[in-house]
Formats: sequence, C-alpha cells, structure tokens
Amino acid sequence: MQYASAFTLLAVLDSDEGELYARVRGAYAPHLDEGRGLPVSLVRSVIRRGTADDLLRLGSHTEDPTVTAEVFAQARPAVAVLRFLRNVARASDSAYLGPMATLTTLLDRHLGADPRAWSRLLALLPDCQGTVTDLIEAAAKGDGGTERIPVAPRTVALEWRQLLMFAPPAHVAALAPHLRPRILHDLVHFGARLPSDVVAAVVGRATDKQRIALCSSIHLRHEAVDALLDLANPELAALLYLNPKSGDYERNRVMARAAEVPPTENLIKRVTSTDNANYRRSTVWSGDPMLVRVGLLRVQRTHAPIQECMRDWRKGGMVALRRRFVDRTGKQHEPFVVPLHRVALLGALLGLWDRHGVAEAERLVDELPLRPNAATRLRATLADGDAGRDRLRAEFDAVCAKPMGKSANTRIGQGFVHHVPTYPRAGWDAVVAAHEAEPLDGDTARRLTAFADCPAEIADAADDGTMLRAQWPVGSGWRPLSDPGNPYEVRRLRIELERIPGLAERVFTDKQGADAALELYRRIQMHAPTVTLRVTQQVAMAEFVREHLGDSMEARVVAAQMAPSFTGTLRELLVTAAAAAG
Repeated sequence: MQYASAFTLLAVLDSDEGELYARVRGAYAPHLDEGRGLPVSLVRSVIRRGTADDLLRLGSHTEDPTVTAEVFAQARPAVAVLRFLRNVARASDSAYLGPMATLTTLLDRHLGADPRAWSRLLALLPDCQGTVTDLIEAAAKGDGGTERIPVAPRTVALEWRQLLMFAPPAHVAALAPHLRPRILHDLVHFGARLPSDVVAAVVGRATDKQRIALCSSIHLRHEAVDALLDLANPELAALLYLNPKSGDYERNRVMARAAEVPPTENLIKRVTSTDNANYRRSTVWSGDPMLVRVGLLRVQRTHAPIQECMRDWRKGGMVALRRRFVDRTGKQHEPFVVPLHRVALLGALLGLWDRHGVAEAERLVDELPLRPNAATRLRATLADGDAGRDRLRAEFDAVCAKPMGKSANTRIGQGFVHHVPTYPRAGWDAVVAAHEAEPLDGDTARRLTAFADCPAEIADAADDGTMLRAQWPVGSGWRPLSDPGNPYEVRRLRIELERIPGLAERVFTDKQGADAALELYRRIQMHAPTVTLRVTQQVAMAEFVREHLGDSMEARVVAAQMAPSFTGTLRELLVTAAAAAG
C-alpha cells in the first residue's frame, strides 16, 4: 500500500486528540512528504503530536488553504511554522496567501514600524516555543530593545528575512535606517517593496558580487532594475537582459539605454543566435541598426541562422537578405515583420534617428513591408527635419500615456507584442476594465487583493470582504491543477461515478485492494461532486471501521502499523488487525 492511502486510513482511525498518530509517528512521520492532499484531521494530529521536522515534511506538498491556516494558528514552535510556510509557498500560491495576510495583519497591529519592538522580535525568535501569534504578541508587550536592529543569528536568518518580507511596505521603509545593510540587500534581492531611494542606496553600497547576484534575481522589482541600470555598467546590463526570469520591462529598459550603456559582445552574440522572441524582440528599442532588425527578423520564414542573415544584410543589403527568404515553392517572403503596435515602430525610428541620424530611420522605413499610405506619411515626417522628429516624439509620448491592449485581430501572432520601456509589466487599468466587462468571481478578486496597490473596484468584489495584504513574491500560478476543489478532478470523478455503477460502494467491498479502496475514498473526500456524497462516505467509513475494530485503540494501532505493507483488501486489513490485537 502506498503511504498516501495509508495516511487516509490513519486519518480515519485516529481520534480528535491525535492519539493514534502519536503512537505510530515513528513509522509515518518520515513519509509525510510523500502524500499530496493529506486529510485535514491528520494535519491536526501532526500539529498536536508531531515535531518541527514533521511540519517541514508536511509543507512539501501542502496545497490546501485549510491546512495552512490550521498550522499557522496552532502549530509551534514559531520558527518551524515559518519554515513550513516557505515550503508551502513553493508548492502552491493559494495555500499560503491566507497565512500571509494573517501574519501581515499581526505585524502591522502589534509591531508597526517600531525598531525596538522588531529588535525584541528578533531576540525572541530563536528560542520561542509558542505559535507565531504568541511570538509577535510577546515582542509587542516586552520591554527593552535597541534602535539599531542587530544581525540575525544564522540559525534563524531566513525566518527573520521572511518576517520582514511579510511586513507592510510602509513599515519596512521606515525600518530601513535601523536595519543592517546585508538584510536590506536581501530584501531587495527577494523583491521587497521599498522606496526608490532606499533601493538606490542599497545598490550603490553593494559589492560587485552582490550586484551580479541582484541581476540574477528572479524577484527583482522595477526600482532595483532602474538602480542597476543607473550604474551604467554594460556587464550588469547584459546580466539583467539575459536573466531567464526577466520580462519585457527589464529587457526594454536595457535596450532603451543602449546609447548610454552599450550592449556587450556576449549580449549581442546571444540575441543574434537565438530564435527565442523573448530575447530578440526588445532589441527594437536599442537604436542600433543591426539589433533593431534582429528584433524584427521573420525567423520562421528562413532556415538560415540569424547571424548569417545579418551578415548578408550588412554586406549586400536587402537584395542579399531576400535570397534567404525564398521557400521551396519559389515564393518570396518579406524578411522583416512590422511591429504589431505602432508605438514599437515609432520607438525604433526615434532610436535610430537620435543615434545614427535620419538616414538610418528612412532606411528602416524602406525595408519594412509597410502599407503604402503609412510608408508615405512616415517618409514625409522624416523629411521634415526636427519638426518631423518632434511630431514623432509627441505621438510616441501620447501612445505611452495610455494602456496598450492586445490586437483585435486574433490571427496575428502575439509573439512580437512590444511594450514601451516606460510601460509597466502589468496594469490595473486592464484588470479593472476586464472586471467591468465581466465581473470577477469573489475568490479571484480576493486573491488579487494580496497586492498592495489593488484598486478599490477589485477589493469590493472580494467574496468575504477581507483583503490579503502581504508582500511575499508569487512564484507560480494562482491555482495548481492538484489543488483541492480542482474543477477538473471534480468533473473526472463525477463522470466515473456516472459511468461505473456502484463505484462509491466499492470502497467497502472486496472487489479491489485496500490501496485502491482508500485512494477512491480519498478522491471522494477531496473532489466529491456533492456534499451529500462526501458526508455519506464519511458516515459509512466510520461504521465500517467500528464494525470490525470497535472502539479498541490497540486494534487501530495494529491496523495503522500493518497498512503500509498490507496487500489484501480493506476488510481483510481490519479483520486481521482486530484478531492480532486480541
């Protein structure tokens, strides 16, 4: 029997006080990280009877918000709970949003921005044996503390940083003068929301190695990106650009400042040797004739490498380049694609004009497959000298001032959607507009309130009126496919129940082994199409166990000990356990 099924049986057999888990903990605790979707009753037993190591194993696959809320409210010690939350954050965003919001509220209510209270919190953290709530309340009520918050002991350094990440951004900003430079660097590295001047000071004080680490961060905020680019270091700019977690915002900023921070040879080699549009499309903002064309090259219409295409373009112009874009049928394809949004075209023309003169901008217009009327208007603007450049820049600024949506033409690929360097990665205006067109459901709206700048329109739509205020970086999607309540699993189980008569009753028959029976019971408890079915199964299972084991705890202990290695049916397991217990 797999341990996932054995855990299901353990939850059925155990009492509310977790007595059974306490007696068989030695056999089950090392395998807590092997089961997904553990029953909440078993989690309560682990909280009451388990150790800190049990909590860490429990967090590896925990995706149920009910479980994380239970652990946060009751589990101890506080350090183990914080480590548990970090493990949960890797498995499921939705499972840790609730504890995040609760912790943020506690820190705001009890500690605020008082450096003495935070220094007391740090002093109590390593040896606190209570819950996280007990820890924060004790720090708030205590005396003493220092204005200069000391360095955290190495044993709780991660938990200390975690608490600061959970704190409201305004409080962290107020605490910045009282924190050590190292912890401030860590907060910037992991995406804490800090004022621009604080981030700039942290980046300015950082060593070369620390700056390289910042450029490689997966949670770097826009303020840190701008501060790193202000250093005018080409190597750092290249690292920012080539970071796999960087998006259009970061790469557009790097290329838009190519005149001040020239791209390195390594960066140029990378963008001219990859078919990945994520690395190439931002080069339209560079103002470099070759890099602009690298971003606009229609790579899917040729078998030649990008470097060879650019070599042909440099040596023979469009005549030589077009030879690379003839398919097997002899059809001639255009080498370059026109940017989907006009703002990208305007940005490319202005960059070329500013860095290399109007002749390069005119050359780009000649080489792009623009509509005749559009090409004529652009040529007239370019021929108008400084007045024409002013008109282009005014149009560019006007477009940048409003949100940019997707093309209404769904046949056009979205791979070359360019966002201007000053445009944010995501805008609330688009979310609010979508909400007005089709209201978000209450649960989705509540999850969006985790972001500090969530608009009031979204917050008002939250299902229970509460807001999830916390700053922990979101790693993956909002709802993993294996999350409890997953509609796909519910639909799958409902179809199986409809097509297989008597499937739910098979749990208590000898038609399948104990492993399969308990797995079916677990699925019904997690994904039952109706509450009635779930409750009916719970009552039937309780009667089934009582029929064979009675109220004997010894028989339940024997059954739990036998379960992982048992190969018979569920009835045979219980009968054997009852006989062995006498």
